[in-house]
Amino acid sequence: MNQIYFEAKGEALLERIGMTKSEFARQMGIRKQNVKALFKTKNLETIYKAANILGVPFEMLIGFTNEQDLSAASTDDSINETETIISEDDIPTGNSAEDRRKRQKIIFEFYQDWKRRNPDQKKYNFALKEDINIRAISLDETAAQASLSYLSTLAVLQLDALLTNAWPIKVVPSKQGSKNQRTFERMLIMEYVCTGVGRVKMTVGVKRSDKTKVQYCITAIGAGKIKQEAK
Repeated sequence: MNQIYFEAKGEALLERIGMTKSEFARQMGIRKQNVKALFKTKNLETIYKAANILGVPFEMLIGFTNEQDLSAASTDDSINETETIISEDDIPTGNSAEDRRKRQKIIFEFYQDWKRRNPDQKKYNFALKEDINIRAISLDETAAQASLSYLSTLAVLQLDALLTNAWPIKVVPSKQGSKNQRTFERMLIMEYVCTGVGRVKMTVGVKRSDKTKVQYCITAIGAGKIKQEAK
């Protein structure tokens, strides 16, 4: 049975962006006890209003998913929470070369653990309606870029949510002068709101050979605006 994203993942989306049901209900002009019923609406005007309040694309909320995929995603999230031993307190917050080196190590270890738990090395993305794959370039590029800041490293720890729920914002040409992007015909710029981080950009490369989608890099959009201080 197909469900649109708003019905299937609406409550989870509220939690991820840090908005309470009471606040959502207030902005939607309904009672809190009616929020659950609201997620089942098929009224496009209502969903459009919700998209504006939640700060996500309207197209994302009306996209279809299915119960089997949602169950798999829910199970994977549970495994991630149980087995991932890296916490926020483990991530250095400073700007020193040593802090960056430690963050790179955390990112590599996280990806290696993720790959052990996900031997097919991919996740289904609801907005794209196809898989996003993890490859060696995903580790190399993400470790190099996300390690530049605490927030970006923290975002990497929410990889499952990013791969599954990020939505496309724009398409840009690949940089043919870049060794790491030569195999891609174009790059998808995707976004997601991560808990404790805010808006996060995930770049996904579209392979020239078979159009496979490959996660390329992850960075917190606000990371460059926040001056990190060492503990």
